Amino acid sequence: MTADGLVRLAELRRRQGRLVEAAVLFEQTEPHPLASLGRAELAYDRGDLKAAAEGAERYLRRLPLHNRTDRALGLDLLVRARVGLGEYDAARTALAELNAIATLLATPPLRAAASLAAGCVEAGTGDADAARRHLEDAVDLFRQCGAPFELARARIELARALGTLGRTEIAIDEAERAIDILSELNAELEIARARALLERLPAAPPARAASAPKTAGLTPREIEVLRLVADGLNNQVIAERLFVSEHTVHRHIANILTKLSVSSRAAAVAQAARRGILV
Repeated sequence: MTADGLVRLAELRRRQGRLVEAAVLFEQTEPHPLASLGRAELAYDRGDLKAAAEGAERYLRRLPLHNRTDRALGLDLLVRARVGLGEYDAARTALAELNAIATLLATPPLRAAASLAAGCVEAGTGDADAARRHLEDAVDLFRQCGAPFELARARIELARALGTLGRTEIAIDEAERAIDILSELNAELEIARARALLERLPAAPPARAASAPKTAGLTPREIEVLRLVADGLNNQVIAERLFVSEHTVHRHIANILTKLSVSSRAAAVAQAARRGILV
């Protein structure tokens, strides 16, 4: 029981980006099967994709084929690592088993994981539109089953695919939604990845660039919040509508007031309406 608690704490620390603490905890629980997978995930987080793939394979060799749910965890990592290494045949082999498990058990979390993995494979092989479809499914399914960390990861990959397709505004919105979720989870490493993606997204097309002043520098997410404010919703209701915390809504509104140089929500709505931002 102690080992089970420690390995789960280690995984939490890993997701928060506290990799040194996670490594120590995983070492303390080494006999636990999830500890070996956790160390492989740590290798992935640190950019050592070869060690991540080898660790995932070692974890899978210890599990019988009928232990499907636990195998899905290792297959998810193995797909990501093989895609990162450019080893797409090996990635597709792992994805085939993951798809088979998801089809057999048909639970939303497993279907979501399979969709996310498929999206990563398609993105890696250059089919951004197929990746988009799989990743949209992953977002919908992770949201349905209440898995915020995985939902944020899926949104980041969806933003990447949308950026490749030139759909910059929607890509920015997806990345910002991921950052909102990750900020509440204190997942600093994934937040850094999302922000790095935002910086690398392709420049907006000329038509959007020409209309940029109309937004007054507000992000798509901030405009979405402002529209809900204009509808008369308070922070609590907006938070429930957007599946974020009231603190996150408060932060967005503070940014809106600063960018519009106003001191109240009513003034922000009035100015946004005059500028045509809420159209």
